[in-house]
Amino acid sequence: MTGLVLLHGWGYGPWAWTAWQAEFVERPVVVLDAGYFGPPSLAVPDNPDGWVGVGHSQGFAHLLEMNVPWRGLVGFGAFLRFCRGPGRDTGAPPELLDAMLARLDTDPADVLRRFTRRCGQEASCHAPLDDAGLKRLRADLRYLQALDLGPRPPIPLTLLAHAADDRIVPLDLARETKERLPGAWLEVFDKGGHVLPFSRPADCLRLVREFLRELE
Repeated sequence: MTGLVLLHGWGYGPWAWTAWQAEFVERPVVVLDAGYFGPPSLAVPDNPDGWVGVGHSQGFAHLLEMNVPWRGLVGFGAFLRFCRGPGRDTGAPPELLDAMLARLDTDPADVLRRFTRRCGQEASCHAPLDDAGLKRLRADLRYLQALDLGPRPPIPLTLLAHAADDRIVPLDLARETKERLPGAWLEVFDKGGHVLPFSRPADCLRLVREFLRELE
Protein backbone atom coordinates (compact mmCIF):
# COMPACT_ATOMS: atom_id res chain seq x y z
CA MET A 1 0.00 0.00 0.00
CA THR A 2 1.19 3.53 -0.76
CA GLY A 3 2.77 5.00 2.35
CA LEU A 4 3.07 8.52 3.74
CA VAL A 5 6.26 10.37 4.58
CA LEU A 6 5.61 13.38 6.84
CA LEU A 7 8.08 16.22 7.32
CA HIS A 8 7.56 19.28 9.51
CA GLY A 9 8.66 22.84 8.83
CA TRP A 10 11.19 25.16 10.44
CA GLY A 11 10.98 25.37 14.23
CA TYR A 12 8.78 22.29 14.52
CA GLY A 13 9.45 18.63 15.18
CA PRO A 14 8.02 15.18 14.40
CA TRP A 15 5.64 15.50 17.36
CA ALA A 16 3.57 17.90 15.23
CA TRP A 17 2.30 14.88 13.25
CA THR A 18 1.29 12.71 16.23
CA ALA A 19 -2.46 13.02 15.57
CA TRP A 20 -1.91 12.37 11.87
CA GLN A 21 -0.12 9.09 12.48
CA ALA A 22 -3.16 7.74 14.31
CA GLU A 23 -5.35 8.48 11.26
CA PHE A 24 -3.43 6.23 8.85
CA VAL A 25 -2.92 2.99 10.74
CA GLU A 26 -3.86 1.03 7.60
CA ARG A 27 -0.77 2.12 5.64
CA PRO A 28 2.97 2.67 6.23
CA VAL A 29 3.76 6.07 7.76
CA VAL A 30 7.25 7.50 8.24
CA VAL A 31 7.72 10.70 10.22
CA LEU A 32 10.97 12.48 9.42
CA ASP A 33 12.83 14.78 11.78
CA ALA A 34 14.89 17.81 10.72
CA GLY A 35 16.74 17.58 14.03
CA TYR A 36 16.00 20.86 15.78
CA PHE A 37 15.21 19.25 19.14
CA GLY A 38 17.09 15.97 18.87
CA PRO A 39 18.99 13.84 16.39
CA PRO A 40 17.84 14.24 12.78
CA SER A 41 16.13 11.36 11.00
CA LEU A 42 15.65 11.91 7.27
CA ALA A 43 16.01 8.45 5.74
CA VAL A 44 13.09 7.12 3.69
CA PRO A 45 12.93 3.31 3.66
CA ASP A 46 11.97 1.19 0.67
CA ASN A 47 8.30 0.60 0.04
CA PRO A 48 7.31 -1.48 -3.00
CA ASP A 49 4.05 0.48 -3.34
CA GLY A 50 5.79 3.86 -3.17
CA TRP A 51 5.46 6.95 -1.02
CA VAL A 52 3.51 10.18 -0.93
CA GLY A 53 5.47 12.97 0.71
CA VAL A 54 3.51 15.38 2.94
CA GLY A 55 5.43 18.50 3.87
CA HIS A 56 4.58 21.43 6.11
CA SER A 57 6.18 24.72 5.06
CA GLN A 58 9.93 24.29 4.47
CA GLY A 59 9.43 20.54 4.82
CA PHE A 60 7.80 20.49 1.37
CA ALA A 61 10.90 22.00 -0.26
CA HIS A 62 13.11 19.43 1.47
CA LEU A 63 10.89 16.58 0.25
CA LEU A 64 10.99 17.92 -3.29
CA GLU A 65 14.80 17.91 -3.19
CA MET A 66 15.09 14.36 -1.85
CA ASN A 67 16.20 11.58 -4.18
CA VAL A 68 12.93 9.69 -3.71
CA PRO A 69 10.63 8.62 -6.59
CA TRP A 70 7.52 10.12 -5.01
CA ARG A 71 4.16 8.89 -6.22
CA GLY A 72 2.80 12.25 -5.13
CA LEU A 73 3.55 15.28 -2.98
CA VAL A 74 1.33 17.33 -0.67
CA GLY A 75 2.39 20.74 0.60
CA PHE A 76 0.75 22.73 3.40
CA GLY A 77 1.88 26.36 3.53
CA ALA A 78 4.45 25.29 0.95
CA PHE A 79 6.76 27.28 -1.30
CA LEU A 80 9.65 26.98 -3.74
CA ARG A 81 10.94 30.45 -2.89
CA PHE A 82 10.64 32.13 0.51
CA CYS A 83 12.32 35.55 0.41
CA ARG A 84 11.89 38.66 -1.66
CA GLY A 85 14.54 39.38 -4.23
CA PRO A 86 15.31 41.47 -7.30
CA GLY A 87 12.10 41.84 -9.28
CA ARG A 88 10.20 39.76 -6.72
CA ASP A 89 8.17 41.74 -4.20
CA THR A 90 6.33 38.79 -2.67
CA GLY A 91 7.97 36.90 0.18
CA ALA A 92 9.76 37.54 3.45
CA PRO A 93 12.37 40.30 3.59
CA PRO A 94 15.82 38.65 3.90
CA GLU A 95 16.70 41.05 6.74
CA LEU A 96 13.90 39.51 8.82
CA LEU A 97 15.72 36.19 8.71
CA ASP A 98 18.98 38.01 9.51
CA ALA A 99 17.31 39.35 12.66
CA MET A 100 16.08 35.87 13.60
CA LEU A 101 19.59 34.48 13.10
CA ALA A 102 21.03 37.15 15.39
CA ARG A 103 18.43 36.53 18.09
CA LEU A 104 18.99 32.77 17.95
CA ASP A 105 22.43 33.46 19.44
CA THR A 106 21.00 35.25 22.47
CA ASP A 107 17.47 33.95 23.09
CA PRO A 108 16.48 31.00 20.90
CA ALA A 109 13.42 30.14 22.99
CA ASP A 110 12.02 33.64 22.40
CA VAL A 111 12.63 33.35 18.64
CA LEU A 112 10.66 30.11 18.58
CA ARG A 113 7.86 31.51 20.76
CA ARG A 114 7.45 34.53 18.50
CA PHE A 115 7.57 32.38 15.38
CA THR A 116 4.97 29.86 16.53
CA ARG A 117 2.64 32.68 17.62
CA ARG A 118 2.96 34.23 14.17
CA CYS A 119 2.21 30.82 12.67
CA GLY A 120 -1.07 30.79 14.59
CA GLN A 121 -0.20 28.67 17.63
CA GLU A 122 0.53 29.53 21.24
CA ALA A 123 2.96 26.67 21.85
CA SER A 124 6.67 27.42 21.87
CA CYS A 125 9.55 25.00 21.36
CA HIS A 126 8.78 21.41 22.27
CA ALA A 127 12.01 20.61 24.10
CA PRO A 128 15.25 22.29 25.23
CA LEU A 129 17.63 23.11 22.40
CA ASP A 130 21.23 21.94 22.27
CA ASP A 131 24.08 23.32 20.16
CA ALA A 132 23.44 20.80 17.37
CA GLY A 133 19.77 21.74 17.16
CA LEU A 134 20.59 25.45 17.10
CA LYS A 135 23.13 24.84 14.36
CA ARG A 136 20.45 23.13 12.24
CA LEU A 137 17.96 25.95 12.90
CA ARG A 138 20.55 28.50 11.73
CA ALA A 139 21.45 26.44 8.67
CA ASP A 140 17.82 26.16 7.62
CA LEU A 141 17.19 29.89 8.03
CA ARG A 142 20.09 30.47 5.64
CA TYR A 143 18.61 27.79 3.38
CA LEU A 144 15.35 29.76 3.32
CA GLN A 145 17.17 32.97 2.45
CA ALA A 146 18.76 31.36 -0.61
CA LEU A 147 15.91 29.05 -1.61
CA ASP A 148 14.70 29.32 -5.18
CA LEU A 149 13.78 25.87 -6.47
CA GLY A 150 12.84 25.03 -10.00
CA PRO A 151 10.92 21.90 -10.90
CA ARG A 152 13.12 18.87 -11.57
CA PRO A 153 11.39 16.37 -13.85
CA PRO A 154 9.64 14.14 -13.40
CA ILE A 155 7.26 16.22 -11.29
CA PRO A 156 4.95 13.99 -9.24
CA LEU A 157 1.27 14.71 -8.90
CA THR A 158 1.18 17.58 -6.39
CA LEU A 159 -1.52 18.97 -4.10
CA LEU A 160 -0.98 22.31 -2.35
CA ALA A 161 -3.17 23.64 0.46
CA HIS A 162 -2.86 27.14 1.87
CA ALA A 163 -4.66 29.45 4.27
CA ALA A 164 -5.51 32.95 3.11
CA ASP A 165 -4.60 34.28 6.57
CA ASP A 166 -1.11 32.72 6.58
CA ARG A 167 1.22 35.38 8.07
CA ILE A 168 4.42 33.51 7.22
CA VAL A 169 3.88 32.57 3.56
CA PRO A 170 1.57 34.87 1.60
CA LEU A 171 -1.01 33.31 -0.65
CA ASP A 172 0.70 34.81 -3.71
CA LEU A 173 3.72 32.59 -3.01
CA ALA A 174 1.45 29.54 -2.94
CA ARG A 175 0.00 30.58 -6.30
CA GLU A 176 3.50 31.04 -7.66
CA THR A 177 4.42 27.56 -6.43
CA LYS A 178 1.41 26.09 -8.20
CA GLU A 179 2.42 27.77 -11.46
CA ARG A 180 6.00 26.49 -11.18
CA LEU A 181 4.94 22.87 -10.62
CA PRO A 182 3.20 21.66 -13.77
CA GLY A 183 -0.05 19.86 -13.01
CA ALA A 184 -0.21 20.94 -9.37
CA TRP A 185 -3.49 22.10 -7.92
CA LEU A 186 -4.10 24.48 -5.02
CA GLU A 187 -6.81 24.34 -2.34
CA VAL A 188 -7.27 27.64 -0.48
CA PHE A 189 -8.83 27.88 3.00
CA ASP A 190 -10.04 31.17 4.41
CA LYS A 191 -8.47 30.55 7.83
CA GLY A 192 -5.86 28.26 9.35
CA GLY A 193 -2.70 30.33 9.61
CA HIS A 194 0.66 28.81 8.76
CA VAL A 195 -0.16 25.62 10.66
CA LEU A 196 -3.00 24.48 8.44
CA PRO A 197 -2.48 20.69 8.88
CA PHE A 198 -2.55 21.17 12.67
CA SER A 199 -5.13 23.95 13.00
CA ARG A 200 -7.61 22.31 10.60
CA PRO A 201 -6.68 18.62 10.74
CA ALA A 202 -10.08 17.25 9.69
CA ASP A 203 -10.15 19.32 6.49
CA CYS A 204 -6.52 18.55 5.65
CA LEU A 205 -6.87 14.84 6.37
CA ARG A 206 -9.85 14.76 4.01
CA LEU A 207 -7.74 16.33 1.27
CA VAL A 208 -4.93 13.83 1.74
CA ARG A 209 -7.33 10.86 1.72
CA GLU A 210 -8.92 12.13 -1.51
CA PHE A 211 -5.45 12.60 -2.98
CA LEU A 212 -4.50 9.01 -2.09
CA ARG A 213 -7.67 7.73 -3.71
CA GLU A 214 -6.71 9.56 -6.91
CA LEU A 215 -3.38 7.74 -6.90
CA GLU A 216 -4.73 4.30 -6.05
